[in-house]
Amino acid sequence: MKKILFGLMLSFASFVLVMSIVLVAAVPEKTDGFVCPVFNSDAVGVHNPNAVEIGEGDYTVIESNVNVPIHATNGDGSGTPPGPHSSPGDTDYTAIWAL
Repeated sequence: MKKILFGLMLSFASFVLVMSIVLVAAVPEKTDGFVCPVFNSDAVGVHNPNAVEIGEGDYTVIESNVNVPIHATNGDGSGTPPGPHSSPGDTDYTAIWAL
């Protein structure tokens, strides 16, 4: 009986420990953004009626709004469509832009 009680107490203690770690974990900073893939090909941009020129010779098709962590946005939040931004192949490229 003592072994069963000890096992239950150990299980409960483990559960409390795991839950406290989950509750203390930092929530990432979020930002509003929009989905906007970058096409760096004139062939895609010129021949797509939905494409919009965004600067630096790139095109995009603007999609829906989202709420995501800041590091999940183009240029880790610093990319702007008409200005400096990351393109496919860059390590901080994503099709989601911070507003």
